[in-house]
Amino acid sequence: MTIRVGIIGVGNIGTAHALNLARFVAGSTVSVLYDVDQPRAVLLADELGARHVNTVAALIEADDVDAVLIASPDSMHAEHAMEAIAAGKPMLCEKPLAVGDANARAVVDAEVSHGSRLIQVGFMRRFDPGYVSLKAEMTPAGIGEALIVHNVHRNTAAPYGLRTEQTLTNMVTHEFDINRWLLGEDLTSVMVLPGKSGSLTPKGEQDPILVILQSESGVLVEIEAFCNARYGYEVQCRITGDRGQAVMGDGTWVTRSTDFIRGSQIPELWLGRFQDAYRLQLQAWVTALNTGSPLLGASAWDGLAAAVVSDRAIEAYRTGERVNIDLPLKPDLYR
Repeated sequence: MTIRVGIIGVGNIGTAHALNLARFVAGSTVSVLYDVDQPRAVLLADELGARHVNTVAALIEADDVDAVLIASPDSMHAEHAMEAIAAGKPMLCEKPLAVGDANARAVVDAEVSHGSRLIQVGFMRRFDPGYVSLKAEMTPAGIGEALIVHNVHRNTAAPYGLRTEQTLTNMVTHEFDINRWLLGEDLTSVMVLPGKSGSLTPKGEQDPILVILQSESGVLVEIEAFCNARYGYEVQCRITGDRGQAVMGDGTWVTRSTDFIRGSQIPELWLGRFQDAYRLQLQAWVTALNTGSPLLGASAWDGLAAAVVSDRAIEAYRTGERVNIDLPLKPDLYR
């Protein structure tokens, strides 16, 4: 069986997903595209042998769309997810599930009312070989139980302009999710520490920032987020355990030694660093749809948890205080 995927939004990430689904993911094809920039959608549709439509509703309701991939702007994710739920179509929704925990709760409520899981949220780091290996180190034979997790997330430049609160909802939300996944427990409090800003930081904003969280068992989680780092895109994670340490550098980039110089290539964009994770995420999603097996990626509940943490982090940033994180009762659908 071939899963026919309709894609809402064909910007950078939507186009990358489309090319992966069409060329590198077994059991899938791209059938329908929509983008507010119609010429862009037409051009990609012609390249992939797909067709384009003029509305999101036309894509979701199309007979030749078995599943939907939502890659629209963040603020529209919840709306498009609700439409796909109403049509009973499974979807992979790019992160965040929604902007604001109230919108995320509405999506979760709709999926619970539907009665089965339709949503996988695009927290692709759960499929990244580096993070998978890092999680495997937290065993009695490895580094033992985690005590402190240090995270670094640096972008070459802020792609849509820099707003500190958007840094928390769009960029650091990856760390909010992946640390929940690594530790296997929820985060219970958050602080945001602004400091001296870089030269490209707009007046009234902060970049870089430090985010300090604590988990249910007391693990300390530190995140350095730097949108305009300028030198390239870099993600690191170091876990200090009670019997050792595990460090994930920037993937498996080659270190070259030649002409008395040693160095390694740094990617410019996240697509370079996480290209394998994106492909593996899509393959797992398509395979689950084809076999009827459970979705392996982040659920709508995980998307809600990240949205709640993001909102509390914004509150912490605004107040300068440590803020508690309280999640609602998890529905049985996600247990």
